Amino acid sequence: MTDLKELLDEAAGPEPTVTDADLSADLTRGQRALRRRRLTGIATGAVATALVIGVGWSVLPSGTTSNGTPAPAARTTPTPAAPSTRPGPSHIPGGDRNDHRSAPPIPITPVALVANTKPFPGVITCDLIPQGWAARIITTVAQGGGWEQQELYDPKLANPKQYHGVSYTMIVRQVEMMDNGEGLTADKYTEPWTKLPKVRAGQNEAVISGGSPRDGHREVHVRMGRTTHLVGVTNDAYNLAWDEATLLRFAGSCHYKK
Repeated sequence: MTDLKELLDEAAGPEPTVTDADLSADLTRGQRALRRRRLTGIATGAVATALVIGVGWSVLPSGTTSNGTPAPAARTTPTPAAPSTRPGPSHIPGGDRNDHRSAPPIPITPVALVANTKPFPGVITCDLIPQGWAARIITTVAQGGGWEQQELYDPKLANPKQYHGVSYTMIVRQVEMMDNGEGLTADKYTEPWTKLPKVRAGQNEAVISGGSPRDGHREVHVRMGRTTHLVGVTNDAYNLAWDEATLLRFAGSCHYKK
């Protein structure tokens, strides 16, 4: 047995000598290998985290934040309702209360006043007229037992009977002031003319029913100079879209024929 071990040792040769330098080199190589494994692990973890976050965002429902709470709703400006282009029956003063028809559409641009080239058929005429409109007598002295009335209307208004009876015409009529002992008084007024608030209609003084300056859907009495004669103008036409100034301008152009 001893002879066999000696023979193997002789065949292997002498055992190499291990120095301190060899040990230091081995230690350095081991530390480098350990650092490489740690760096590889950190990089792999970062990539995995990024993938998880990306997948999470892709599966979140719309309008949800990363912590699961609903995202604030986007602010929207509500669209205002379009204003009515015509008043309903309950907003039409005068006339038959049982008339449930609406007024005709109110135009965006008011109907213009133009020079009148054709005198009205009655005892009163006006130097101005709504553009495209016409006049006709609706009540004579003999018919009404009182004073004449003329109606201004739009001949192009389609099927006017579909609209409320006092919503699409303008009335021009004779008015005479009477003295009942308290001074000259016009019809529809209890106070004498001298006590009523006045406005100007052309060159004459006038009285207008209450309302806003933007509203020409009103009634005007225009006095002819210092006489007892008045011209009454009642604007029932929503399809004129007039304001107070336009109504007074028209009424101021009206007069009795010579």
